[in-house]
Amino acid sequence: MDPLHLVVFTTLWTAIWVAALPKLSRRAELFAGLIPFATFGLRVFAGFFSDVPDTDPVKTAVQPLLAWVNGQAGIVPFQVFLDATVALGLVWLASAFDIPRQSRLATAGIMPAIAVVSLLSWQLAADPPEQLLARRLPAGLLGFAAGAAIAAVIRFTPSPLAADRRRHAAVVALTVVPATVAIASGLLAIAGNLPPGRTAQIVSVTSLVSGITAGLAGYRWGGFSRGRSRLLFAMAVGVTAGAIISTCHH
Repeated sequence: MDPLHLVVFTTLWTAIWVAALPKLSRRAELFAGLIPFATFGLRVFAGFFSDVPDTDPVKTAVQPLLAWVNGQAGIVPFQVFLDATVALGLVWLASAFDIPRQSRLATAGIMPAIAVVSLLSWQLAADPPEQLLARRLPAGLLGFAAGAAIAAVIRFTPSPLAADRRRHAAVVALTVVPATVAIASGLLAIAGNLPPGRTAQIVSVTSLVSGITAGLAGYRWGGFSRGRSRLLFAMAVGVTAGAIISTCHH
């Protein structure tokens, strides 16, 4: 990880997050939302081929795309492109889910704090923090910690939502994320030795299903009344659960 790259994009993301962002039109929201999701989808797509032999005809056909996503080719590195779409995604997130500037200012310190942790992890262990934690802690414990972090942000961030509703959502996050991670990890453990050359695909599918399951649970029982709030909460718990499964078992 290039420290300069991390500092530049963290500064950019934080500045965008605290800015007085405009309310996007429906067409602009669709455009701004699809680009980051499609970019992250490319990384998931590349993960399906990590255990596939190089002689596989499908892998051969998409090898130029895989090389770019894996940082081995391209005029503009994929990581730079990905981080640029994150900046666009922050604008979309604030507009699509009507996140007030008061809440964004209260959570602005999260991104610099994560960047500092990442820099320390790379300097001390030569690994990103998520990989370092995945090797040292069980997935269930990581799920509980992630659920607790989401719960704390919801519970203590200034918001127009009523306090009892935020408490309810915090409890749901603290329950859904670790429960989904524990169940998915248990199923992967029961599966035992996965078929050679199919490990990455099976883990990717499991992480996807886990994310969808956690997201649906969050949408159904999160306690929010507005559709956009329900979707944002579902996305938060779903992405978190899926990411933990993917990181811990790949």
